Amino acid sequence: MTFRVSITSIILASLQWLMIMAAAPPANADEVPEYTFSSNIGVATDYISRGLRLNWNRPALQGGAEVVHRSGGYIGANFSQLTDQYYANGSVEVDLYVGLRQPFDDMLSYDVGLGAYFYPGANYRDAVPKGAYPDKRYDTVEAIFGISYRWLNLKYSRCLTDYYGYDDHTVPLSIWNSGVSGGVEPGKRTRGSGYYEANASFDIGHEVSVGLHIGRQVVTHSSKLSYSDYKISGTKTLPHDWSATVALSSTSGAEIYNDFISVNGNGQTLDIGGTHWVFSVNKAF
Repeated sequence: MTFRVSITSIILASLQWLMIMAAAPPANADEVPEYTFSSNIGVATDYISRGLRLNWNRPALQGGAEVVHRSGGYIGANFSQLTDQYYANGSVEVDLYVGLRQPFDDMLSYDVGLGAYFYPGANYRDAVPKGAYPDKRYDTVEAIFGISYRWLNLKYSRCLTDYYGYDDHTVPLSIWNSGVSGGVEPGKRTRGSGYYEANASFDIGHEVSVGLHIGRQVVTHSSKLSYSDYKISGTKTLPHDWSATVALSSTSGAEIYNDFISVNGNGQTLDIGGTHWVFSVNKAF
């Protein structure tokens, strides 16, 4: 309960800060709606986050909504199905985020905010073998800093909590199913872990855009848990606010996630990292 309250306090403090920032609307405020709302829903052949497959190679229902104030302040939420084979007793990820986007000029802008990632019902204590892991949730909070120049976006996300609950008791230093030795150093936690990423998007005409992504996940006080991920994607805009995306996602240095054994005890294994195709369709509102 204390952990949940701390996350709520952070978000409430952020909202209060955004209200202060919103007090000075831009010079052309009369030409811009005070608030804009957007939402979407879709399905993907898997939920891939930072290069890792989190729905065990199964389709995932996904969606989100966002409200943006004309000052640049925003608040939003996303969700995706995920599997209890990776998150013990989990079935969904719910992301809440709040922040401020502002331009420096016509081509350069910045983005600062907070993201809180919740996994309702998921807890390490429910992983098999039962009793081997502590009572600890996967919930995570990150501070997010980004800068964009035309088609290029650079972003850094820093964990204000442990990295998805990782510590020396939930992810002990050991030989993983992959045969790779790694984990979290004895007596250590993973608060302060960071994710660095660069994203580029290009419109190539005929309502088709191409996206490029490279990321580096650095897990503090860990051995072999840090890795890199890459993605190339193509999105086709379809009638009636539909779109379709095909992407190729890959990881390097993530061998420790090979042959990951299901935490729900059914004995299945899967390469959580590696190279995979994913296809998704989405409807915007």
